[in-house]
Amino acid sequence: VLELDHVTEINQEVAADVCREGLKGLEMLVLTSTPVTPKALLHFNSVCRSLKSIVVHIGIVDYFEDPDSPEARRLFEEMVCKLQALKKRPGFSKILHIKAESVC
Repeated sequence: VLELDHVTEINQEVAADVCREGLKGLEMLVLTSTPVTPKALLHFNSVCRSLKSIVVHIGIVDYFEDPDSPEARRLFEEMVCKLQALKKRPGFSKILHIKAESVC
């Protein structure tokens, strides 16, 4: 199990570095208040073959300094929709769990 809490954004490059450092046997990934990109989750899922669960808990304040701005709200909604869309991909429907402030 790897749990990252209040870490800076996890993108595909960071995911690749983490996996290269020996997390290929990872079974559970929990990201709490840690911004993550869809490409990073795709990378974890493709490289970490033992992964049984990915849990993402995010809020708008994890992505934006001014969470009340209309632009931040729109961009956050788009990000949540992109993360939720991953559930439709093979291999993600049963392991990906997204908990966000607002949902698509």
